[in-house]
Amino acid sequence: MAKYSGRLNTSESKKQDLLLLEPNPKNLRRMVGRLRRVNRDAIFHHEWPRPEYDRPLSDPLFLFILTPPYSGSTALAQVLNTSPGAVFLQERGEGQWLVPGMCQRDRWMPEKYIDWESVKSVWWSRLSLIEKLTGPINVVIEKSPANLVRAEALLQNFPRHQVIALNRNPYANCSSVMYRHFFPEKMTPKERKWLLERLAFFWVYRSQWLKKQIEQTQALAFSYEQFCEQPAEWVSKIADRVPEFQQIDASHEIKVKDYPIQKISNQNGRQIEKLLDSDKEIIAEFLRPHEDLLNYYGYRCDWESALDHDEPV
Repeated sequence: MAKYSGRLNTSESKKQDLLLLEPNPKNLRRMVGRLRRVNRDAIFHHEWPRPEYDRPLSDPLFLFILTPPYSGSTALAQVLNTSPGAVFLQERGEGQWLVPGMCQRDRWMPEKYIDWESVKSVWWSRLSLIEKLTGPINVVIEKSPANLVRAEALLQNFPRHQVIALNRNPYANCSSVMYRHFFPEKMTPKERKWLLERLAFFWVYRSQWLKKQIEQTQALAFSYEQFCEQPAEWVSKIADRVPEFQQIDASHEIKVKDYPIQKISNQNGRQIEKLLDSDKEIIAEFLRPHEDLLNYYGYRCDWESALDHDEPV
């Protein structure tokens, strides 16, 4: 047996690995850098998984509902999902929750990095599984709200699609978000004012994006109020673009969030009634510089006529 000489006959890459074991600050920094890269790669694959998949044989069409949150998309999607050949990617119809990197807190930033190959892998693999369990899929109803700020890339990656755009009265929207996610009765007047201004800002920000997407995508655009007033008429207009929905009965009772099962009805009055007059004035003050945007959707800035709704421009 050859005597161990104290020398290692190894490749250059192995030498580099061994050098990292030397206890000096420079090599420690190199080791930390390498560990960070490994950790970053692991995090990336967790955030943007790429499962293997076979495309569904039925080659379904994607119906994208572009809408701010709490604007009636759940009610609309539940009605459309009564069609036998329609499915949700996820229980609420929001496929963003299947891709960890897509549903992070920065999801409303238009410059956010999206790994579209990961999104396609996850969504198509889910649809393949659904198809094996339930049979052919004709339409995928997808309504993740943050799709609003990256619709162009979304539509490029899912070219077989139709687009619907939906908005809702800003006062009802602000009230709905405030009473579902916060405790306004426990807030000081200053805290309440700050929150309402933020909610009004988000309505404006998202409505500006929605207006842009309506004009760029030739979406079928209507309001929550119009849909509630004539659900059968709007389902019929959707069916003109997506024939799969021709047999839908829009008078069915549906389940929306945690509300009782009921027929489509306009909840704006109930939501706006929760607001104090001072709340409405705070919202109105923020909305006044955006009167043209409100008019585009058929809304008015004046809170005393907040429930009035004109035809969108």
